[in-house]
Amino acid sequence: MNEKIEFWPYVLPFPLEVEKRKLVWRILQSKTGMGILVNLKVDAPTYQKELIQQLPFSNKSIIEYLKKMVEAGILEQGMERKKIRKKTVWVKWYQPTKLGKWLILFLKPPGEISPKVAKKTLEELFKIYSANIVHVCRKYGINTKYFHDVLVEELLREHVEKKRKVRARVVVFGSAALDLYGNVERLPSVDETVYVDIVGVYPGGMGANVAVALARLGVPVAFVGKIGNDDSGRVLLENLQRNGVDVSNVKVESLSSLQTLILISRKGERRLFALGLPNSALSISSPNEIDWELIRKCEIVYIGEVFTEISSTIASYAKNAGKKIVYRPGVPYFKLGIEKLHDTLQHVDILILNEIGWNALQRSSKAKLEDLTDIQAYGPSVVILTKGSEGCEVLDGETRFKMRVPSYLSKRFRVVDPTGAGDSFSAALIKKLLEKASLKEAVYFAQVAAYITCSRMGASPAFPTLKEVEENLR
Repeated sequence: MNEKIEFWPYVLPFPLEVEKRKLVWRILQSKTGMGILVNLKVDAPTYQKELIQQLPFSNKSIIEYLKKMVEAGILEQGMERKKIRKKTVWVKWYQPTKLGKWLILFLKPPGEISPKVAKKTLEELFKIYSANIVHVCRKYGINTKYFHDVLVEELLREHVEKKRKVRARVVVFGSAALDLYGNVERLPSVDETVYVDIVGVYPGGMGANVAVALARLGVPVAFVGKIGNDDSGRVLLENLQRNGVDVSNVKVESLSSLQTLILISRKGERRLFALGLPNSALSISSPNEIDWELIRKCEIVYIGEVFTEISSTIASYAKNAGKKIVYRPGVPYFKLGIEKLHDTLQHVDILILNEIGWNALQRSSKAKLEDLTDIQAYGPSVVILTKGSEGCEVLDGETRFKMRVPSYLSKRFRVVDPTGAGDSFSAALIKKLLEKASLKEAVYFAQVAAYITCSRMGASPAFPTLKEVEENLR
């Protein structure tokens, strides 16, 4: 029986002393005690006279149970001077302790407590709960990180499970990573230590970036990847959701999320370091982690940095389902050589790579790759080689053309950070392919989107909207 049991949404700060616990139970078993609790205010004092007027019990019984509640640690009591009918008199008030607040929240349906009061009260209760967790961990030798990981993991799973699915036109397979930007005086030499000033933290990862960039361009998109059950994973997932990406197929694992350290020297030199632990959430690692219905219902499948054994399975399935496949695995995968990528490439329609990736592929392959046409022999009919500010070279079947970045863009935008340019280019290209535009039109649109992205810091926050790209088209 795997039914999920729902619990009352408030933590339990019950007293440890046996006598106090017995007294609390006696109060809860009494109609008078329950009546008082239900009529108490959570966030303000309640006067004794008010309770006597409201409740259908004798004055003696009410006062007796109020005393018991103070003794049990449910209520605090006090006196204050109050003006009643031109006379100043002393009145008695009672206010719930943290235990009392919890009991009131427990007895009243959640809808009867204002969100503001519930939030404030639960924050107080959570501090008690957290302190008790630390105490239990020390007593029984349990690592507190375990509880932290469980908390974050449950938060992320709830995000994924409760997120409304969209009918995705594009399914993106790839990785998600948190990008840390650090300024250095200069890039270090061998064995040299330099101080890194972290100046920005942005959601990233090539696959996740493409998904976000597509969503910004108004394309319904689903992201399939893996994140760790840590704070980085939370940031990455929230960013995808905030941008309207379907995350219902994101896998949350008891792993660490990927991080990328981007060092920038005073001269503008850049170095990228992928920070991973032995157990990092790199990518989906089994066909069982894929909802194949997503592929059947979409129009284009984008495959990014995915293990080659899985990428070949995805590409084969998508090709048999009649889908267009865009492949952009990144430099680490090109370093495996063309032979290792062949099982995926034979099903691919469009391969996108940059100059660093092309050089890595040439060096790492046993086969002699002298020209982009040599890649076509392994499957993709379209090969796009991006060259940064110089534009790109496109091989479409037997047709070949070069497209420089439109010169007017450099007058409108200043290049600040090229980190997400390739992701933005890929997403914008796919956007136009969905609209049945020609390859030249799609490449031009993609170059404009990529240039706008370069004018802003970070990857994910820099991706333009459809309106921004269209406003900068000539």
